[in-house]
Parts: sequence; structure tokens; C-alpha cells
Amino acid sequence: MIPKEFSLSGKVAVVGGAGRSWLKELASYLGEAGADVVLFGQDEKQMAAAAQAVKTMGRRAITITTNVTSSREVEKMVAKAVGQFGQIDILVNSFDLQFAKPLVEVTVDEWNRVLATNLNAVFASAKAVGKHMLERKQGKIITISSGLAERGLPNSTAYCTSKGGVIQFTRALALEWARQNIRVNAIALGWMAEGAEVQDETWRNLLTHYIPVARFGQPDDLAAVLVYLASDASSFVTGSTFYVTGGLMAHG
Repeated sequence: MIPKEFSLSGKVAVVGGAGRSWLKELASYLGEAGADVVLFGQDEKQMAAAAQAVKTMGRRAITITTNVTSSREVEKMVAKAVGQFGQIDILVNSFDLQFAKPLVEVTVDEWNRVLATNLNAVFASAKAVGKHMLERKQGKIITISSGLAERGLPNSTAYCTSKGGVIQFTRALALEWARQNIRVNAIALGWMAEGAEVQDETWRNLLTHYIPVARFGQPDDLAAVLVYLASDASSFVTGSTFYVTGGLMAHG
């Protein structure tokens, strides 16, 4: 049984995904806690699977195909979501376009594409959903980020920059909307089992030895943190980044 403070019963969550987003898992965690879910992004197959997972729990779910980097399309998505459910209580952004390349080989188009997906999309969705939350004077915004927001990694300047921007965006917006009862937080993930880098045995072995808990992360590892930040239990928490990295951030 979910404690009363953690229950999302009667809440509506809007969950956006792009790239490696764990959309099905995130939607399932919120649905299990009692929320109805609106899914947006461009991967229709992924969104459909996520919506079905929510529906099997007895909650409502819809999908809205949206270019997450387009402010106009995101605003239309919000209008449809409010029209369908009447409210938005929770926004979860999970935009993770992975990219690795030596800086001198990165093209301007590649740089812009990574920042557009990983950072600009967070701005577009927070702004569009935030207008609705400001009117209601309540809401929770949670962005899935990466431990590389704080740590550097060779050949990953574009990715690290985009994720670092998400953390600063979270901090600044949390201060801006704190008095309007809108809480803004982030969850930063470490090396995950589904990552492309772990498919290579050499890298997999090296990373496993480097991670203090000696294993890669699984989507279920962030479930409790996600529901906590989406629920009333976290009403005194804003502007924070929760690191779910298996101890990686403790390295000197």
C-alpha cells in the first residue's frame, strides 16, 4: 500500500520522452501511484506501450504525438491535455539524446540537435505546462537528467553541456516559482543497463568496476524518487537534484 502522502490519486501527469526516455517505466510508476497520464513525444510505438501499461493499472492514459523541440507543438499538446483531463498536476521530462564525439569533429548541426533535444525541450515543456500551473498555483515539475551534468567526460562536450544546463534551469526555475507552490526538481541518473556503452564488453567491465555498487542502474531504481517528487510528500523540496548513480558522484 502506498502511504497517503505518496498517493497520486486524482492527479494528472504529463510525461514527455525523446531518445532514451524509459517512457513506459516512468508512466507505469506514476500510474501505479494513482495518476492518470498524458504521454507526448514522437515515438508512437513507445508511447502506445506506455499508455497500455498505465491502462492495465486501471488509470486513464492518452498519447499526443509532439515534436518536443517545438514550442508551438508543445503548447498545442498542453491545450489537448487540459481539454481532456481538465488539469495538469505533474510534468515529467525525460529527454535523453546520447551523443559522443571529439569536439573538433562536432558539427554545428549536431551541437544544436543535442541541445535542442536535451535542454531546449525542457524549456518548451516547462514554459507551456508552467502557464497552466501558475494559474492553479500548484504543480510538480521533474526532469530526468544525468550525472554528467556535474561530471565531465571526454568526447561528450555537447551532452555534458546540455545536461548541465538542465540542472541550472531546475535551480533557477525552482526559485522563480517557489512562492506559486510549484516545485521543480531533477533526477540525475548514472550508467544505466540499457545504455549503448554497456554493449561493449570492455567498457562494461571497466564501468562496472568504477561504479561503487558494482552494477548498472535499472529504471526501477528511480521509481521511488520519481513518485516522491511527484507527490505531496515532497512539498518542502524544490531546486534539488537527486543523484541515482550507484555512488558515482562520491568519487573524488
